[in-house]
Parts: sequence; structure tokens; C-alpha cells
Amino acid sequence: MAGPPAALLPLVLQLTSVAVASATDGGGVILPEPPGLADIQDYQQQAPARSSSHAGAPREQWRPLEARLERLEAQMMELREQNKELQARVRQLESCECRPASPQCWGLGRAWPEGARWEPDTCTACVCQDGTVHCDPKPDLPHCHGCSHNGQTYGNGETFSPDACTTCHCLEGTIKCTQKPCPRGPCPEPGTCCPHCEPGCPGGHRDGETWQPEPCVICTCQAGTVRCQGPSCAELNCLESYTPPGECCPVCRPGCEYEGRPYEEGANFLSSADPCLQCSCLRSLVRCAPIKCPPSPCPEPVLRPGHCCPTCQGCTEAGSRWDHGQEWTAPGDPCRICRCLEGHIQCHQRECSSLCPYPARPRPGTCCPLCDGCFLNGREYRSGEPVGSGDPCSRCHCANGSVQCEPLPCPPVPCRHPGRIPGQCCPVCDGCEYQGHQYQSEETFRLQERGRCIRCSCQAGEVSCEEQACPVAPCTLPDSGPQLCPAPLAAACVLDGEEFAEGVQWEPDGQPCTACSCHDGVPMCGAVLCSPPPCQHPTQLPGACCPSCESCTYHGQVYANGRNFTDADSPCHACRCEAGTVRCSLVDCPPTTCARPQSGPDQCCPRCPGTFMHELLDCPPSEAYTHASDCILEEQVFVDGESFSHPRDPCQECRCQEGHAHCQPRACPRAPCAHPLPGTCCQNDCNGCAFGGKEYPNGADFPHPSDPCRQCRCLSGSVQCLSRRCPPLPCPEPVLLPGECCPQCPATSSGCPRPGGGVPARHLEHFSQPDDPCRRCLCLDGSVSCQRLPCPPAPCSHPRQGPCCPSCDGCLYQGKDFASGERFPSPTASCHVCLCWEGSVSCEPRACAPAQCPFPARGDCCPACDGCEYLGESYLSGQEFPDPREPCNLCTCLGGFVTCGRQPCEPLGCSHPLTPAGHCCPTCQGCLYHGVTAAHGETLPDPLDPSCSLCTCQEGSVRCQKKPCPPALCPHPSPGPCFCPVCHSCLTQGQEHQDGAEFEGPPGSCEWCRCQAGQVSCVRLQCPPLSCPLQVTEQGGCCPRCRGCLAHGEEHPEGSSWVHPQSPCSSCVCHEGVVTCARVQCVSSCAQPHRGPSDCCPRCSDCEHEGRKYEPGESFQPGADPCEVCICELQPEGPPSLQCHRRQCPSLVGCPASQLLPPGPQHCCPTCAQALSNCTEGLLGSEVAPPDPCYTCQCQDLTWLCIHQACPELSCPPSERHTPPGSCCPECRECVVEAEGRRAAHGESWRDPSNACITCACHRGRVECHLEECPALSCPQGWAKVREAGSCCERCQAPAQSCAHEGRAVASGERWAVDVCTTCSCVAGTVRCQSQRCPPLSCGPDEAPALSPGSCCPRCLPRPASCMAFGDPHYRTFDGRLLHFQGSCSYVLAKDCRGGDFSVHVTNDNRGRRGVAWTQEVAVLLGDVAVRLLQGKEVTVDGRPVALPFLQEPLLYVELRRRTVILHAQPGLQVLWDGQSQVEVSVPSSYRGQMCGLCGNFNGFAQDDLQGPEGLLLPTEAAFGNSWQVPEGPGPSRICSKGREVDPCRAAGYRARREANARCGVLKSSPFSRCHSVVPPEPFFAACVYDLCACGPGSLADACLCDALEAYASHCRQAGVTPAWRGPTLCVVGCPLDRGFVFDECGPPCPRTCFNQHIPLGELAAHCVRPCVPGCQCPAGLVEHEAHCISPEACPPVQLTGDQPPRPPPSPGQ
Repeated sequence: MAGPPAALLPLVLQLTSVAVASATDGGGVILPEPPGLADIQDYQQQAPARSSSHAGAPREQWRPLEARLERLEAQMMELREQNKELQARVRQLESCECRPASPQCWGLGRAWPEGARWEPDTCTACVCQDGTVHCDPKPDLPHCHGCSHNGQTYGNGETFSPDACTTCHCLEGTIKCTQKPCPRGPCPEPGTCCPHCEPGCPGGHRDGETWQPEPCVICTCQAGTVRCQGPSCAELNCLESYTPPGECCPVCRPGCEYEGRPYEEGANFLSSADPCLQCSCLRSLVRCAPIKCPPSPCPEPVLRPGHCCPTCQGCTEAGSRWDHGQEWTAPGDPCRICRCLEGHIQCHQRECSSLCPYPARPRPGTCCPLCDGCFLNGREYRSGEPVGSGDPCSRCHCANGSVQCEPLPCPPVPCRHPGRIPGQCCPVCDGCEYQGHQYQSEETFRLQERGRCIRCSCQAGEVSCEEQACPVAPCTLPDSGPQLCPAPLAAACVLDGEEFAEGVQWEPDGQPCTACSCHDGVPMCGAVLCSPPPCQHPTQLPGACCPSCESCTYHGQVYANGRNFTDADSPCHACRCEAGTVRCSLVDCPPTTCARPQSGPDQCCPRCPGTFMHELLDCPPSEAYTHASDCILEEQVFVDGESFSHPRDPCQECRCQEGHAHCQPRACPRAPCAHPLPGTCCQNDCNGCAFGGKEYPNGADFPHPSDPCRQCRCLSGSVQCLSRRCPPLPCPEPVLLPGECCPQCPATSSGCPRPGGGVPARHLEHFSQPDDPCRRCLCLDGSVSCQRLPCPPAPCSHPRQGPCCPSCDGCLYQGKDFASGERFPSPTASCHVCLCWEGSVSCEPRACAPAQCPFPARGDCCPACDGCEYLGESYLSGQEFPDPREPCNLCTCLGGFVTCGRQPCEPLGCSHPLTPAGHCCPTCQGCLYHGVTAAHGETLPDPLDPSCSLCTCQEGSVRCQKKPCPPALCPHPSPGPCFCPVCHSCLTQGQEHQDGAEFEGPPGSCEWCRCQAGQVSCVRLQCPPLSCPLQVTEQGGCCPRCRGCLAHGEEHPEGSSWVHPQSPCSSCVCHEGVVTCARVQCVSSCAQPHRGPSDCCPRCSDCEHEGRKYEPGESFQPGADPCEVCICELQPEGPPSLQCHRRQCPSLVGCPASQLLPPGPQHCCPTCAQALSNCTEGLLGSEVAPPDPCYTCQCQDLTWLCIHQACPELSCPPSERHTPPGSCCPECRECVVEAEGRRAAHGESWRDPSNACITCACHRGRVECHLEECPALSCPQGWAKVREAGSCCERCQAPAQSCAHEGRAVASGERWAVDVCTTCSCVAGTVRCQSQRCPPLSCGPDEAPALSPGSCCPRCLPRPASCMAFGDPHYRTFDGRLLHFQGSCSYVLAKDCRGGDFSVHVTNDNRGRRGVAWTQEVAVLLGDVAVRLLQGKEVTVDGRPVALPFLQEPLLYVELRRRTVILHAQPGLQVLWDGQSQVEVSVPSSYRGQMCGLCGNFNGFAQDDLQGPEGLLLPTEAAFGNSWQVPEGPGPSRICSKGREVDPCRAAGYRARREANARCGVLKSSPFSRCHSVVPPEPFFAACVYDLCACGPGSLADACLCDALEAYASHCRQAGVTPAWRGPTLCVVGCPLDRGFVFDECGPPCPRTCFNQHIPLGELAAHCVRPCVPGCQCPAGLVEHEAHCISPEACPPVQLTGDQPPRPPPSPGQ
């Protein structure tokens, strides 16, 4: 081993290099931890041990090296500290948030902008740079540099004292000195300057004195020197500060700014960067503390993004989500209120309180009914709407949720007591109604009134009454006046067969909550209104209506008044029932006498063992013992499960259950008699009778309580009453006297004077006093007796006083009147609101709106958010208070919201501070890291990765480092422990493979790899050879595979066969990638084959052939033909059967004829000597013909698909059939007509001799027949049905009688066309028309309806485009380009250049100025037909003039609509010609890209429209137009000129151009404004100016202007906008007003006529595909007939006979 020099030298070199590097860096570079420092320390620790082993070496030679080593180590430690500081500064800078600072400086008490300069004094200049003030003395003023005095230098403006008696001042280089005056009081140095002064300071201040010369300056005299200092103000850390009045130190302006957002003073908020920081703004400082999450009330809380604490899981239903605690209304059911609780949804029904009896149903989406309407009998009524009452005599209506009814008004009747007839509403004089009873006319009845007996009779609605005389005998003390009997017979009431006396009140049997009373013989019943009982625990007795205070119901038990008991739920409470209220008090426990007292179940006081139950029973322990589950009640013991009567109350039935006695009122059985006596508990004692409010013993006789003429008897609880018999009387109208049972003959009576004068009242007449309508009087024989009207009991709790009786139409409550439905504050309870409803007042607490804050303060009535109530304490808004639950938290109340957070702690400069026990704020004196506490300087394993990482705590911050990994010695190591690379397995392509594992290489590499000790070795795969010609390699695969055939989306293996999916009787076979499909060719192998409904070939029963039986699935060759095969097949039902067919041979696609090999012996199909051609991607969609002419092959899905052609049935025998060379199907030279026994040649047709409606034809041996159908025929009167020879259908034969049409006679039988939809004929003097009705037409989005010539109904064609030539002339192409071309020859306007279907030519001529042309005529060429559209709307076809409308089927239809000639031609071509100069061509979009001519190529691009006939783009519009010149049509030859580039406005001059601009300005004015957005007006404006310049002045200019305006209006109409632009002086159109026509800019193109007026207008418009053109129309309501507008009624008689049009013959005029 080497000596110490050898060991120290590398270390010294290393340290030296580190020190040199640090010196050169200058401390400006942040170094990592210096490597090797640990090694140095380690070396020093080991040095003594090493040196001791070499004791012989002299120690002195190492001393300088050790000293140098110590210096280097000190430098290293210093560098380490500097590096730490720099790293801390970098971390601080990295955590800073860069914000553009406002570049301004503060100086002289104000802010200076960036770059400003100012002078605080004459010798100093300051400037603001980068927000910092830089002040320097002015260099060019030497006097500002200061002063020199006695070798001392003083700054400019400085004051100094060279001695105690002199004060000097340096100002601009000059020193001025003054002697200090001697003070009168004390002075600093007595005797030096001032010989006579006491020690002190100037100003007369003594030594040690303190004073305040200014509010914020304090001065002290010390040893003759005045020392003054300003206030000691704390350093502020805020954006903006100010000094309050009267204060010395500045304070921060309230409010904070944090993370770029301002916050008010006192605000609590969450940090936007870290939602787990709760921050508060207090005294302009932001303090943030981590949020402590409260324990979650739910088992699995969820942490949501942007939140700190996990919250209870929300709820999700039907795609909606709600937070925990959130309430909502269930969708679809507004009455269900649901709440989310910990992920579960709980719902309950909303309760609604209705303030009206019949509220309207709730509005959609709401729950509670409303009083703004009524819902009654399943129907909704609006307020004010009549409501059916069920009573025909009253009229009811809905009034805000209630129903108000009034009787129907009745006419006055001439009698005073009219009666009512059932079924009628109004009273009539056929009977009488008297005192509530109905009487028939001439009926006599008796009444008892005021104790008098009165006999009355009814006569035609009038009631006459007289008093019956009473006998004198019964009374001993007669009263004064006519009342003779002191015991009058009162009117009685009968209810449910029981009579009750007048004025009696009672409860009907079985209806305890109903009270009845008898008034004037009428029983009046109403519900009993229970007043609130004056006790707290009343009892609802059985059979009683209202609860009473006779006993107490407490916790479900009934206790008698005066009873003491123990509360079963709280055994330490002793309770007593007093007057229906239970009062409880705590039990005082007596002292116990034993050492260990015990408490039993349901027992309050502890007792000594063994004495508890005996003390309860008050007996010695040896005498009594009860089981724990027995009951003690009223000092009696009852066994568990026993039922018994209550010891003190026999009307209660009790049952003992598990130590508790449960008592309840005894149920009363129904009494077996009608009037039982009250028993002990129930009214069921039939040993007597209770009748009329009195009790009678059994067998007792007693007078009826209300009818003394009836005697009653009590029989076992039932009462039987019988009437007494009376003798007959001689007088016709006897009367019944009071107190008498039998009537007597009456005496005469006299009338009574009425109070207040007037007609005297008749005897027995009732009347009311004028001054008191509430009293009712009766005249009895001259004497008047009056009595107050009886009032029925009011059915409400707070009735108001009516005119006579209490009324329920309002409420009298606490002395105040309230209307029904009125709400008012409760006079007794401050926060209650009351409602008066139909005489009853109900009060409830005022409904408070839910507070908009979680912790509202208690208001006067409702909670308010002007403060907080938090955990039972009240706080003012803005108040801070300590959290009652967490001592380290501080809460703030703001507007009913309480926010609590940790008390603000000073921000720390460490990342993992530790909060010591008992402290609220953390410190940096230790570390808390993932739950592990560490002291300062302590090193510990990383809690997150203890085996691979070490952490160190340094001043509250934890730094962790991963342990270093040794290098791996293999190319593909895998991660091992601590993610260090190891060579135990391989990591390649992101996947780990174990050592020795074999796996596939990278995708597409076709390699197989092996892992060996971290190294991967791969070899390429060897693919096996394939013998098939069609091989395919799957995407991502390595080796090809044999591919079969792809057909109908499925792959089939080579050699397989299957049934064709669309044709079950066709089969397909796959051979060398070719699919061959053909119909199965059947072969019969038995004499009687049979065919099932789903069979393709006939079957032979039983799989037997030539004596041999075959099993299912076996196949064989039935004969010598190797192509025939039979198969035995199983059937779904029945035995297996035999089916035979010909084998199908595969198509040999691409096989030359020379390579075709015929089939060998016992082989069916030919083969090809070479490989068949493949269906490659380049051949997809192509077709080839294989050698077999019956097949057609198409390349699909890289497979040849060959389909066999189907052959028709032939009529000739098989021997006559022949197959032409190269064709598949056989033919016959003639047809065999079996029915007629003859033959027909090919192409011959004939009628069936037995049926003239069947026509047949022969086509190469195949007979085709068609049946003609005849329409139903109805002939007019006098006509005959005839069938002409050889025709199928009959027709009507007319008598010779002509018709009138358009002023001329039409012969009978003549027919003509009105239009393409209507054909008329003259039948027996009557015009009869047939009109075709078109079916509904629905075209696709890219289609439009169009007419075919001669067709009435439109069909859908591709949406058309149009080209127009107008003016002088201008051409607007199909693609929208506007051209100007003035050649005066003939030109191709539009032509089908690909198919040659049509060509449209125009011929121009000069008009107006030289060099300018207009369209003169239009020629339309349709094959061999030439149509010319000439001036004046004349039309020629092939040179001969024709009248319009003109039809040449199926090619052409020309008609005149208004002022426009419209030509319809196949296929979809339409040409519009105005007869002067404007032509428009419209073609369907199926011609896109096929057109050529002046209208362009119709390819969607306007830029290439100037293509000539050769397809080349031409440079100018003139060259383009001239290139399309054609020879002129027939007619006199004329000189034509080619078009040139002409600017007519330049030739016309400035004045003409200005006038043209002004007149064409109408295009850009308001009449066309609606069209500007869809058709830009600028090209048309330019064309208009061009035309007006070319036309020159005069009347021709007006026509040119109208042409241009009409051209723009036409394009607007095509775009769906119809401008109303013509005026009285602008392009006016004259219409024949005398014939009823008016002008319309866009009238209906198919107007109403006498012939189509029966077709609905919508259908007529839907099937009219002509363009809308301006012209003269009939006004609405009139139809057009023979060029006049007439009313539909004035149309001539036209019989419409059907909807199928005949072939339209020419019109009668042609």
C-alpha cells in the first residue's frame, strides 16, 4: 500500500480544481453539491488510523499540506453557503409571478412618469428610469459642489457648527456663519460662549427635558444638545398607503390585491391557484392558510376538480346531476320535491294549501292549484265562465276558485203564495207554498203558530187562514187577549222518523259531529265546530265529536283526571293529570341503606337488591314476588298478556304487554234497540228508553214530547206512539184550538191595525214591523203578537252580525269585521297572518321566503341576512369571531354567510413547515413531510419511496434524492428494484419479456425474437410454401394465405358451393378465385316426382333408385351423364327424399379457346390448360365474357363474379328449338298458337278471337299477350252505347245536335283540347269536358318539377339553371357571368354539345346606334324539328305558322302565357320569349358540364365561360361571341356585321351618360331593395346604362330602360323576391279593363278558368311548373273564360265527366 502522499495527492488536486473553478466563476454560477466533499471528511476521519500504521514517517512534512487543506475546506464551506443562498434566491424568483409594473417613480410627494426629469433643488437633477429615481448633482455648476472649511468638506445646503458658539451654512459654494445668541435660560456649555447660563439647550429647555415641536416630532435635551426624531413607524407591505388626519404614521389603504384580483377589507376567499388555501384580507395584508377539511358525512366522498375537500357524492338521474344537499323539482312531476343525500335521491310530495273550494288546476310545470279559475266535475273553467250546477233553476259561474249561483229570474205572479211544481223553476199559482211547505190548490191544512190553532186553505196561490176556537174548560188562569190555553201546541220537527219539539237541540244517532235544532217545525243540522280545548292533553272519547278535558291522553295512554303516574318514556319523571293537562316533575330519590344499590329496567332510583318489587307492592319480601314482565296498575298486579278493565275507569280496556299496561276506551257494540238508555260506558241499555231528551223505564206510558194528541209507550228500548180519535164536526172548516187534540167549529174573527198606519192586517196574517225587520208579527182576532225571528246556528266559527242573524259572509274577529277571503295580520300573534274564509278565521305563521344565505340572523318575524346566527350565537355583519369548534380558526360574518378559516399565519419561506403541539401556526424549526415529523438537519428514508430515496429536513423544507443506480451491462435491461436497470429480463418495444422468453418482433418486421440475459436476438420468419394461385397477406401479417372467393360481402373457400342470397333456386361455386352463379337445372329420376312450395327441383319420395336404398347425405350419378347428380336429403317433416340436378361448371374467365380442355371420361366440366386471369384492383368494375355465352362476369371485391343468364319459356316443341352461335338461349323461328291450332311468324301480332280486348305478339318463339281495360261508360239521355267492329271498348253514339263554343257552332261528336289537362267534346248540344287530376308530387332537394310536352302532370327533373339574353343584347350565362356582345348575325345561344339533344340559336339585328344589336328571333332545333320564335309572338314549326297552344308529342309543346311565349321540350328544356328582345333558356342540372354557346359551359365556374367551339378560352367578349356565329336560317338574306368592342356611352357623350346613370338609378332604389341581398344589382345597372347610351334619346330609350329593369326583376322573381317596381309613369302595362283584367307583377302562371275551377287552388298551384311572369290577370274571385274575367256562376254549362284525359285532338279553330 502506498504512503500518505499517494493517498492525499488526488484529493488535493480535486479540491484545488474546485476552488479554482469557484474563483473563476465569481460566485455567479450556481453549482450543484460539490462532489467529493464527503470523501474529504471521510479521509480526515480515517487519516489518524492510516498515519498510525506508518509510525516511522516524520509528521512535520505533512503540516503545510494539512494547513492548506484546512484553508481549502473553509473555502469550500463558504462556497457551499453561497450556493445555498443563490439556490434559494432562484427558487424564490421561480415562484414569483411576472407582472408588467407601471413604470413610474415617486418624488417630491407625487408620481413621475417614465423618463420624467425634475429638480428637487437648484443643484440637483433627478430622472425616472425603469421605475427608479436617479438623482445626481448638476455637473456644470461648480458652486453646487459644496464648500471647504478648515480642511473639512461640506455639501451644498449643509449646516454645521465649527465650534460651540458658531453656526455655519454652505450654500452654492459660499459659507455664511453666525454667532449663536446666548439664551436667557439654560445653555449647552456655560462660560464658553455665554458666560452666564444654566446647563440646558437652546430655547430654554433644561437638560433631560422632552417636548413636541410638531405633532409627529419628539425632541429631547441631552447634555446641551437637542436630539429630535420622527415617529417610529412600522414598515408597510401594501400597494397603497395614506396618513389619516391626526396620525403620524401612514397606514395601508383598506383592501388587498392577490393573484391579480382586488379584494375588499375583511374579504375571505379561496386562492385561485390552490383551492386548498383559504385567504383573508385583513388590514391590507393577505394571509393564507391551508384549509382543514371537515370529516365527511358520507362513506365515500369524491374530490371534484377545483375543490380542496372531498364532497359527498352527488346524484345522477336521467342525464342530470345534483350536488349533495341540493333540492330540485322532479321533471315531469312538479309536485315531487327531490333532494340529493350522499348519492341517493329522496323525494316527497309538495303540500299545497288552497284558499278556495274549487281551485283551478296548476299551470304547466307548477304543482299547486290556483284561485284564478275553477276545476269542477273534471273540467276547467275560467273565472267568470258559466258552470253547470245540476240545478236547472239556478245559474252558476266560476268566481276566483269558488262557484257562485243565483236563481234564474222568474216573471211576477198575480198571487201572494205561489207554489212550485216539480221539474219547473219558477213558482206558479196552481198551488201554494206556505211556511216552507207545498200545498195543492183547494187543499186544507192546519198550523200551530204562537200557541194558536190555525186552519188554512190554498186557493190558486192564495192562502186564507182562520184561528180555530179553543175550549174554555181546560184553563184555570186564562191569559189576556185571545190566547186561551197556557200550554200551546208547538210545531214539531221530524228527522229520520223521530219527532223533536220546537227549540230542542240534539245530536242525530250515529253522527256525533252533527248538531241539529228545531225551528218552526223545520230541523236544521250542521257540523259541530270544535273550539280549541282549554287543556294541553285532551282526550277524544269514543262517540264524541270534540276532544274534551275530562281526562288526559299522554304518549298514547289515557289517564283519568287526578291520577298520578310515571312517564313510561322517562322513569325519572312523576306525572299527574289535572283537567286534561299533564304536569311532570323529577323524582327525588330516597337514600339507600345498602352498600351496592342496583337500578332495574324502567326504574329511576337505585334500590337495594331484593326489595324493589316488594316495596312496590308494600308487602314483606317473603309474601309477594312478581315477574319482571308483569304490570302494576293502581297498585294491582296483572300477568303479562292479560286483558282487564281499568281498576278506576271501567270504560277503559287495558292489556298488559311486557311490563307496560296499554289502556284505551272500550269499544261500544251497537245496541239492539232504537232508543237505548246510557249504560255504564256505552249507550246500549235496552231496559228503558231515551226519547225526546228524556229517559223512561221499561213499560212506562208517556205523552209525546211535541204532540199531546199522541200517547207513547216504552217497550225494551223501543218507543211506540199512537194518535187519539176525534168525533166528526158539522162545520165545513173546523179549527184546532191550542191545547186541544181534536178540531172544533170556528167563531168569527176581526183584523188588526198595522204599526205606522196603512191597510189593517187580516186575521191570521203574518207581517213584519217597519222599524224592526227581525221580528215577525201575527194578527189573531184583532190582537197582535210579535216574536223575534229564530236564528239557525251559524256553520262557522267567527260569523259577523247580519241584518237579523249571524252571517258567514264575513268574519268578526277580535272586534273587527273582515270580508271573506281577506288576509290580515294576526292581532294577537305578531308574526302570524290570518285568513277569513266564509265566516271562519284561521291563523298560521307568516310564510317567510327562504333566506338567501345559510346562516341568517333572527329578524322580527323572518330570518334576515343582515347578520349571522352561527352555532347558537348571533353576530353582526362584518364581525370577526373565533370559531367555537376550532380554536385555531377565525370566522367572519358577512351578510348571513359565515366563512371560517385558520387564523392567518405569517407566510413562511419553507415548503414543509411543522406545527408544534398547542400552536396554531407552523414554523420552520422542523419538517412535516407526508405524515412523518423530522427535526432540523435530520436525514430519513423517503416516506413515499423508503427503499430508493433519502430525504433531509433543512429549516422546514424537505429535499429528497434518489439513490444512484449501478450501470447495466446489457443493451436491453429491464427496470428492477428502485427502477434501476438490471439484466434479468429484456425491455423492448415498451414490453418486458422474461429471460429465455420468445416473442414476435416489431409489427411488420416478420421476425421472431428471444430474450437472453438482457440481450434480444431476432431471426426472420420462414413462410411455408402455398400451392394456391390466389394468395393474400393480411394487414400486419407476415405470411400470405390462400384466398377463396369474395362474393356478396362474404369469403368462401376454394371449391365450396352455396345458395345465392337473393335467389334461393340459384347456386354459386368458387373455383380458382372465380364465383359462378346459375339457376339450378333440375333432373327427374322417378316416374312421379312431387314439388313442395319451397322446393327448387321436384323430389322423389324415399331415397331409392333402381332397387338401391340410399342414406341421407349420400349422392350418386343416376345415369350415364356425369353432369347429373342425385342427393338423398332429410326433410323437416316425413321421410328423406331424393333431389336430382345437373352439376354446375365453373366459368373459365380469361381462358383462350386454344387452352380449353374438354372433360374427360366420367368428368362433367371442361378445364383450362393455363391459370385463369385474376380480378385485380385495376379491373374492378369491368366486365368480360367467358367462353360460355350464358355467363357474364364482373370484377368485384378482387373476385370474378359470373352470373348465368335466364332463358324464357318457348311455345315450339323442343325439336324445333335451336341456339344461334355465340348465344345462350334457344329460339324458335315461329310461335305455336295452341288455342287456334296455327303458327305465327316472328313479329306477327293478332287479337284473341274470343276476346277483342286481348292483343298477342310472337317474339322468337315466345308469345306475349296484353289485356286492354275499358273505362266505365255512362251515356246521356237519348244516347246509345255502340262497339265498333274490332274494337274492345264501347262508346256513346250521339244524336246529331251541335254545340256553341267561342261564338261558333261545333258539330256533335267533335272534340278539342282546352289545355294539356282538359279535353272537351260536343255531346248532344252540351259541352262535356274531361280533366286530368295530378297525383301529389314530392321532389328531392336537388330536383324541381318540370313538364313534358303533351303531359298534364309534371315530373321531377334535376333542378334547372337559366341563361338570359336581354337588351342590346347582354347575356347572363348559366354560371352567372354577364357579357356584352353586339354582333348582328346568328349565333349559338345554348347547345347540348355532348348528346346533341337540342340547340338554341338567336339572330340579332341593328337597332338604334350603329354597332349595337338586339335579339330579333330565336330558333330551337330539336332533332329534325325547327321551331322559330319571331317578333310579335309569332311561332313557326318547320317553316309553317302554328296557332298556340301547339302540341307535337312527345317532343314539343308551345303555349302563350300572358305576354310570354313558353316552349317546353324534351328533356326538360324550357325557352321563354317576350316577342321583342328578351329570351330566357332553362335546362335541368343533368346537363351540367355538357352545354356550350353564348350561355357558357354550365360547370359552376363563371371564370371559364369565354370558351369557343374548340374549347379554348378567348381573350375578349367580342372574339368569344363571333366564334359562335352560325349560318342564318331560311328567309331573305341580309347583311350582318360581326361584333366589336363598343362603348356606346363614349360615342354618346357625357350628357347622355349622366342621364343614363340617373334613369338607371331606380335599380338601386327602394322598389328593388328587397332583391339586392339575393341578386346584386351592379351588373344589371351597368347593362342598363350601356343600353340607354346605345338607344339614344326618344321613346326608344323608354323601351330600353324597361327591358333592363324587367330583366333584373325576372332574376329577382327566380330568387323568390317579387319587386313592385312599375309606376304610373314607369314601364306601365295596359290591361283591358273593360274585360275585367288587372296587371299583376307575378300572377298565377296557371290561372283559374271555367274548366279547372273544380280543382283545389293548392293542387292547381302545386302542379303548375310554369314560371311566374308579369301580365294581365283576373282579380281574385273571378275566372278566365274566352279572354274575359267572369264570375264562376256565369260559366257556361260544362259537364265534367272524369279525370282521365283522352288524347288531346287539335282545337276547333285549327
